[in-house]
Amino acid sequence: MEKQTFTRKELYDLVWSESLLSLSKKYNISDVGLRKICIRMSIPLTQNGHWQKIQFGKKVDKPSLQVTYTGDQEITLTLRSGDTNEVADGLSHLKTLQKEIETDLKSKLIVPEKLTNPDKLIVAAKNSLMSQKPDDYLYKGTVSCLRDELDIRVARSNVGRTLRFMDTLIKALRARGHDVQIKNSTTYAIVEEHDFKILFREKMKKEVYKDGNWDRTVYHPGGILSFQLNDYPTKEWKDGKLPIEAQLSKIIAQLELAGKEWKERRIQWKKDEEERKEKERLQHEFEMRQEKDLTEFKEILQKASRWHKAVNLRNYIDAVEQKAIATNDIQKNLKTGCCGHVKRRTGMIHL
Repeated sequence: MEKQTFTRKELYDLVWSESLLSLSKKYNISDVGLRKICIRMSIPLTQNGHWQKIQFGKKVDKPSLQVTYTGDQEITLTLRSGDTNEVADGLSHLKTLQKEIETDLKSKLIVPEKLTNPDKLIVAAKNSLMSQKPDDYLYKGTVSCLRDELDIRVARSNVGRTLRFMDTLIKALRARGHDVQIKNSTTYAIVEEHDFKILFREKMKKEVYKDGNWDRTVYHPGGILSFQLNDYPTKEWKDGKLPIEAQLSKIIAQLELAGKEWKERRIQWKKDEEERKEKERLQHEFEMRQEKDLTEFKEILQKASRWHKAVNLRNYIDAVEQKAIATNDIQKNLKTGCCGHVKRRTGMIHL
């Protein structure tokens, strides 16, 4: 694949000419990876809202390139092929981001054998799960967190493993600049300012049995743990060839890709909304100009009509006077009476 080498100054110009997200589609590197390169090379980056300001002609600040930097002066990037989902080593964009996350977080992705300095969400969940009696009605043998706590339902025997996994996930997400919060009794992973509904479940085995004249359905823990993204796009990771603990980087990568997709949508929606408002503004201004022009035109027509009437009246009076003079039949009141008065009145008419 074709490669391009940039000096530090050229890379600085590049990241200030296009967004990192746009450049990540052109080169085989994620926007997060490109951001890290810029930080390592002391290249200032744009702030949130920069490209929207550029789009609408607003003034933006552009920090100058630090001249005292003594590190790497060049960086080589690989152009993507026609398929923007493929990268130089043949891996998918998801796999590439996953590898980047594994390199970035390293030990933070290792689920420990015991809880160490757990997050406050995990502390609350532990207290709730360990103090409950297992369900004896529908989801037999399971315990669940209370409202305004992490959305977890597992067998009592899997509580420890679940809490260690969720604690590691929460800390890893925060290390990547994301967060996990409880809002209105729902658990969300917040990535790229988008709330993704998440939950943790133990897969259940269905049992149907006769209860008198009725069929009754109950569920029993199956021992397989599952982390679910219960939002668009829906996704599930569960114990299989790899235990769920070994799939943390894949989970985070999927969330980040989905977050970027939603971010692009929000930007496009905002752009469409601003364009719609601008069209409405221009249409309103056009209609106001039309209304003003029509009003002025009507006023001109009215003045023109009055002027023509005045001219016609003056011409008539002049004709009457000329005829009277010609026939030697002019009367005193014709010279100084009503005709003179009308001439004076019509002479006062103006536009």
